[in-house]
Amino acid sequence: MRVDPPPAGSPLRDLVVVGGGLSGLSLAHFARSEAGVEDVTVLEAAPRPGGKIESRWVDGFCCEWGPQGFLDNAPDTLALVRQLGLASSLVRADPAAKERFIVRDNVLRSVPASPLAFLASSALSLPGRLRVLLEPFAGRGEEEESVLTFARRRIGREAAEVLVDAMVTGVFAGDPARLSLPATFPLMRRMEAEHGSLVRAMLAGVRRRRRGTVGGPMGPAGTLTTFAGGMQQLVDALAATLAARLRCNAPVLRVHRTDQGFAVTLGSGETLLARRVAVAVPPGAARRLLAPVLPPEAAAALDGIPTVPVAVVMTGYATPRPFAHLTRGFGFLVPGREGSRVLGSIFCHSVFPHEAPAGRAFLRTLVGGARRSELAALDDDALLALVREELDRLLGGDPEPTMVRIVRHREAIPQYTLGHRHRLAVLQRAVEQVPGLELLGNGYRGIAANACIADARTLAGRLRSP
Repeated sequence: MRVDPPPAGSPLRDLVVVGGGLSGLSLAHFARSEAGVEDVTVLEAAPRPGGKIESRWVDGFCCEWGPQGFLDNAPDTLALVRQLGLASSLVRADPAAKERFIVRDNVLRSVPASPLAFLASSALSLPGRLRVLLEPFAGRGEEEESVLTFARRRIGREAAEVLVDAMVTGVFAGDPARLSLPATFPLMRRMEAEHGSLVRAMLAGVRRRRRGTVGGPMGPAGTLTTFAGGMQQLVDALAATLAARLRCNAPVLRVHRTDQGFAVTLGSGETLLARRVAVAVPPGAARRLLAPVLPPEAAAALDGIPTVPVAVVMTGYATPRPFAHLTRGFGFLVPGREGSRVLGSIFCHSVFPHEAPAGRAFLRTLVGGARRSELAALDDDALLALVREELDRLLGGDPEPTMVRIVRHREAIPQYTLGHRHRLAVLQRAVEQVPGLELLGNGYRGIAANACIADARTLAGRLRSP
């Protein structure tokens, strides 16, 4: 491929952001709104910005290609929403959707929401529940351990393989035996370190809230929240504020160092010069872009952050009760030990009633993940058949959907496997040796929208002129 050198007198941009997903767009916004960096260019390879965030309204159903929403307890996200003028568009999950289900022995069972409900719950056997009550007496483990090892040690094998496995499925679509606890759920590690027990930490949180003290070990729980127009309303607003500073259909091939900063080479052959470059693409893509810049150990660290594929199968129905089991509440998750071919399903019409026509049911079922990655690659007919069979088995009935949309994400969710924090430390040391370079995105310090926005705001703060 021909690479055109920058013409003589080419402008030296203050900041080039590679990647126009939520992280890159948020960084560009905060750089301008809070750090005073106006000369920003965002380069996005795809025809549209937003990355995996995309909302399509089909026959009155809001089909989310990416995340369903975000928790409304994150100050950085709420600040971004206010700055974009979107506060009046926020829609919080319906209170009726609080009940969540977990599959145990092929039956949906309500997840206990209180200590009293836990004692009577059928989600665990009586011995399993009694073992959880021994949690305050469990010993401490190694600093780096898997989520599954931590959970087995603290609450017992059964609760770990049912409750915690389902939680990991819902967040990471991952294998809890491979994921690093301090990297994926650092709060649990802090609770153990500060209180010696998860139960004691939660009780301390209850006491603090009763005294009116802000926060607590568990922090504010937050409510799942979206926008009236779907999650895409957020990235559309970000893109609108950037205007011509955002360039789509602009894939980047390489980032090189120069005497003045960096040269960013595009697929078209064009080269942009910049004092600072922020790379907001998945770790594997970042390794390829930064091959001329980072040392081998940093490239290996980026290669060590895998992703898993997920297929999202969205089905709308003509009636509010298409299955024998009521589709009220939030939805259900399936622990790996159940051997199901689906990860779980969200009852979208119950969570966000505005995202489905009145009197119509709307489900969002996930397939694939770390343990059944091959299923995400099935063709549309096979995926729909699989989902219908699993919903029939778990919910009872095989109603014909009136609306179907299927989307596949080949690199859906980064996996913070054992050793993730060490890899981050290697990357941090390498980046510190390249002044003006930043790495961000959901592959490093948190996968949720809130984490991406918080990370972007933190990095923007470092751009502020002294």
